[in-house]
This record gives sequence, C-alpha cells and structure tokens, in this order.
Amino acid sequence: MQKSMKCKKIIYFIVSTILLLLAIVIGRDTFTHGYYYDEIDIVEAANDLGSPVDLTEETYEMHFSPGKDHFAGFVIMFINQTVESKGTIFLDIENESGSRLERIAIDISKVKDKTWYKTYCHANLKKDQIYTLKFSINAISQTAPQIVTIDTDYLSGETIDGNAAIVYAYEEPVFNVPTKVLLCLIMFSLWLYITSAFIVAEKKKSFFQYQALFVFMTSILAWNYMFNSMDNSNTQFDNFQEYSETLVTGPMYAEQDGIGITSLQGFGLGRYYDELGGYFTNKMAPIDDANWNEGYSRTEPAIIINSNLYTCDAVKDLSEIRFGNGDIFTVAEVKDDGTNIVIKMNSSRNLNPDKYGRIKDIIFIGSQGEEKAGSLLVNYTSQFGLQGKIFRSLARYMSGDIGGNIDNLHLLCSLTTAAVFVIITLLLQQKYNNIMAGVFYVTFWLSPWVVNFARNLYWVEFTWFIPMAIGLVCSLKLTDRKWRIGCYIATFVAITGKCLCGYEYITSVMMGLIAFLLVDLIMAFLEGNKERFILLFRTIFILGVTSLIGFATAICIHAPLIGNGDILGGIRAIILNCVIARTSGGDLNYFAESLWTSFNASTWDVYCTYFKFSTAVITGITGNLFPLLCCIPLLLFAYNYRRKKLNREEIALYIVFFLTSVSWFILAKSHSYIHTHMNYVMWYFGFVQICLYICVNKLVEAYKNLKGDER
Repeated sequence: MQKSMKCKKIIYFIVSTILLLLAIVIGRDTFTHGYYYDEIDIVEAANDLGSPVDLTEETYEMHFSPGKDHFAGFVIMFINQTVESKGTIFLDIENESGSRLERIAIDISKVKDKTWYKTYCHANLKKDQIYTLKFSINAISQTAPQIVTIDTDYLSGETIDGNAAIVYAYEEPVFNVPTKVLLCLIMFSLWLYITSAFIVAEKKKSFFQYQALFVFMTSILAWNYMFNSMDNSNTQFDNFQEYSETLVTGPMYAEQDGIGITSLQGFGLGRYYDELGGYFTNKMAPIDDANWNEGYSRTEPAIIINSNLYTCDAVKDLSEIRFGNGDIFTVAEVKDDGTNIVIKMNSSRNLNPDKYGRIKDIIFIGSQGEEKAGSLLVNYTSQFGLQGKIFRSLARYMSGDIGGNIDNLHLLCSLTTAAVFVIITLLLQQKYNNIMAGVFYVTFWLSPWVVNFARNLYWVEFTWFIPMAIGLVCSLKLTDRKWRIGCYIATFVAITGKCLCGYEYITSVMMGLIAFLLVDLIMAFLEGNKERFILLFRTIFILGVTSLIGFATAICIHAPLIGNGDILGGIRAIILNCVIARTSGGDLNYFAESLWTSFNASTWDVYCTYFKFSTAVITGITGNLFPLLCCIPLLLFAYNYRRKKLNREEIALYIVFFLTSVSWFILAKSHSYIHTHMNYVMWYFGFVQICLYICVNKLVEAYKNLKGDER
C-alpha cells in the first residue's frame, strides 16, 4: 500500500512538473513560426533607385538594429544576375565589439534577377541592439549580381546607415499574449490541483483544490469569451458592436497619434476622426485596390482620404500637404463626393506609400502656412465613460502597438467577466445545488449573447452581474449583520460604477441584485416565517435605496460635465437624452425623426419581438425552441400541481427572473425597439438559466425515480 502511494506521488510530481515547465516555455515565446516582412515596391520606386553596389569591386558594410524580437533574416534585391553567374555572396553579422555572430552564404546560381532574395538568420539577434552587416563575394564567373540601392526614404527604421534595398524579416510567436496567459492559467490550475494532492496538508487540501477549480473554471470561460471557440455559428462575434467599443478605443488611437484628450472635457469616451475615417471599427485602413495603393493613386499624383467631420474641415483653404517623410507638395485640386476626398498634387510623378509614408501621417497646411490639426476627437456625452478612463490609463502602461494593447484589454475584460460568473456559479452551488450551479455555468459559457458582450470594452459585461453576486452573498449571509452592511456598501460601489460606465440595462441589473432575495422573501411568506420575512423585506428595501443612491451619485458626477458646470441643467439633459429617449419617449418635437417610430411602437409589440430568437439560445439549442423553453416549465408546474408535488420555489424563481429580464424590454421600450441586434442578452439575467434548470432538474428527478424503481 505504501509503495502504491509512493508511486502515485511520483507520477503526480512528474505530471505537475511537466505542466509547470510547459507553462514557462509558452510564456517565454519559445515557439515561433513563419517569415514575415514588408518588401518595397521596386516598380513604384523606379525613379528613386541609386547606383547598384558591385561586390566584385568592393565590400559593402552597413549597420542595422532589429525592431522586434525573433529576427528571421534579410530580404535583398539583386540585379545584373544572369544564368552564367556562379559563386557565393557572404553576409557577415557582427556585434558592436566586432565579433562575428553568423556568416550567411548565398549561392549566386539560385539568385534571380530583379527579385527579392530571402536569407535566413540563425543567430539570436536582440531587439534594439546595433549590429554590423558586411557583404562580400567569392565569384567564380565573370558576372555577379549587384545589390540595389534606393532613396533612404524607402528604408525601414532598422537600417541605421547605408542605402541598400534591404527589408528585415521576423518570425511571429505561435501564441499571442491572451493565448499565453489563458494556457498558462489552465496549466497552473491543473498543477495546483495535482500538487495539492501530495504536498499540501490534508486540512488545507480542499482550500487549494477549490482555488484550482476557480482558476480553471474562470480560464475556460475566458477562453471562449476571447476566441468564441464553442460556436461556429456565432458570426456576430468578431465585429460585435465595434461601433460602441470604438468609443473606448478611439481616444487610445488619438493618444497614440499624439493627440491630447483635453477635447473630451472630462468624459471618458469619444469618437475619433482622422484621414482614414471616423473610428467605428478597430480595423481602419486606407483604400487599397486596383486604382489606389494604400491611399495613393496608381495613375496620378493624388491621394484619397475619407470624407468626415475632421477632413471636411481640414481641406478647407488647403494649400499644401506635408507627407510622413517630410516632403511637401502644393495642392492642385480637391474633390469631395461625400464619401471620399481626392486631393491632387502638383508633382511630375506619382507618389507611393513606401517613400512618402502612411496616409495617417500627412499634415494639412493652410494658405497662411499654418498647420492644421492632425485629427479630431469628439467627446461622447451620453455616458460619463468610466471604463474609457480606466482602460486608457491601463493602455499607457502596456508596450506594443495599439492593436495588441486592445487584445490585452479584451483579455482583462474577459477574465473579469468570467471570474464574476464563476463566483455566481459557486455561490449558487452553496445556496441551491450542483444542478443549478452547472446550468448557470454552462449558460454563461455557451450563450452567444453572453459571449459577444463578455470582452467588449464599452459594455464591460461584468459590471452588469457584480450586483447579482452581491445579492447572492447577502442571501447566504442574511443573518450576519456585518455581511449585510458590507453588501450595502458593495451595492453602492457596484451600481455607481455600472452607471458611470453606462445606464443601459440598469433596471435588470438592479433587479438581478435582489432577485434571489425576492425568491427568499416569497418563500418566507409562503412558509409563514414572519421573522425571516421582515428581515428579508428590510434588507431588500435597504439594497433598493442604496442602489438608487448609487444611481443618483452617478448622475451627479455625470451632470456637471454634460451641463458645463450646471448640475441641474445637466440632470435635465440626462433625463431628456438618456432616460426619456430610452423609455417611452416624450414630445416628438424634441427628438430626431429617426426615433419617432420607437416612441410610437407599443410595449406589447416590443415585448413579443424578443421571443423570436435570431441565434441559438445556447450552443446546441436553436433559437426556434426559445418559446417552447419558456413554456415547458409552465407545463411542468401544471403537472406537479395535479400530482400535489408543486415546487413553489421553482415557481418563484421563474416569475422573479422573468420580471428581471423583461423589465428592460418594458421600461426601456424605445431602446429595446431599436436595439434588437443586442438586447436579447436580457434573457440571460437568469431567466434562460432558470428555465433550463427546471427542465434539467425534472429529468434528473425522473432518472432517479427510474433507478429507484429498478432496484
């Protein structure tokens, strides 16, 4: 027996060690792939080529510094190559002390004329370190290829001196930062669970295994929230509500472009406009097709930019344009068709992005020689925008490009949302049973609507469900006064924070806070437990008041900004633009015509709309079954009533969470009428979960009865 236990511990140790080492290897970017580079368009650059370097006459030397990790090699343009050319070209890489790190040999017979030749570097070259590159030749034939030289405007930042037409290639990590973090968390949770089995004392073993379970469950949810790996039919995922999220990321792009955020006037959100357009998507790019080369005309000296709030103003009284490489051209003609603006330059030849730089980097110059603003950032006043302030502050501490930083923020948002859902799941397991906890977890995992919102930087979905977790804690610790007071304080902070991030769905959020307590209240009343009923009623009342105080606090923080220092004026504006516009509406004279239809729609029509699902309810359950899913619990209630086995708690759960979900459809009728592309998520404030729980619980009960009969 002792020998068996010893063998088991050895196996546990080996497995846990492998997991830990694998996590370290993944975290250190050990796995890389590919050969990625951006070559220069030599055809476009024909007028900017210099005299080629003849290696038979001289050794060519230059200095460079890798701009990224995982340097892979050089891509070089050779000319004067013939089929008779034979021999070897050597590329010697030396460090700053003059020590040779690697010699790359190029077989001349394999080089093609006027073609980019790819070399592979195996030395471990470090980012930002300076290296010397020496070209020499051992030619057997009389003719040998020559190195093309080019105007230095075409060369990338890696080249420190020299003008050889060289671009630099890099490998890419197999795993990006979110993937590495999640894989490492999963392996850490498994390591923690296995290690606790043979290292931790028996008394503490369950604690560590519980922590391992929490990390594992959180990582699994967060993985799906980041990559949508469980639902191939969820085609909305990749571009879900970028229109909203770019209110958060737009100011980040503005800061990256050197634009101050003072124009936000204290708000956290804003819409960013530049030469590429208004940032309604994170994938902004210049026009690149048969006629345009990354915004530059292929047939004439002209560029094309987006027509928007910023550019329409910038091209007024336009005299000159300074490009990214510093060259300045006078403007010959400006044409705006309402979608794009074409600007023609006085130039004897066409322009191209390799030499003159990105369209985003151009500077407009007016007739008086004044430089115009490089872009425009317009504040978004409907929300205070707390999430924008927080995420923008976090992004400042992240290294890398803005796209990578946004991915990292998505990961943070996904992990936070997942952690909140796991907390709710574990609290439900304590309060009810494993079946309810499992149903809630699976729904949070597989609902396309929950998944779509989970990583979104504008919606910050975790702020919707933190109050539900607080309500569950309060329900479990109801008789402990200190816990109740803590829940009151947490409620104030959570509701205030939610409202500072946005007022959407606030009725369902507040109902989610007290939903389980309301079920307890109903049960206490039905059971005749007067003392518990009074305690629950008082607790629910205080939580409700605390929520309203939190809501009012957010309004008072938001109002001075929207009212330019006038709190009352700001409150009136919030009520008109944020409350009335989302509910039943008001005087049509004060609202845009586009909103009139939503004001005129009946609450019943809006309510009925949300029974027609356009997606799966959860992966594997088609949306067509949603009405049936709603009705099955009612049929089960009727069946149990006839058998005199009615479960009153299940009825209370069904009613309370139905009201929790539909509260926004009814009270925010105008918002729900317009936002059918996203408001289906309201059903996941507990109603879908409770319907599934009632069905699954009945099946488990029937199975147990069947097994009992067999015995």
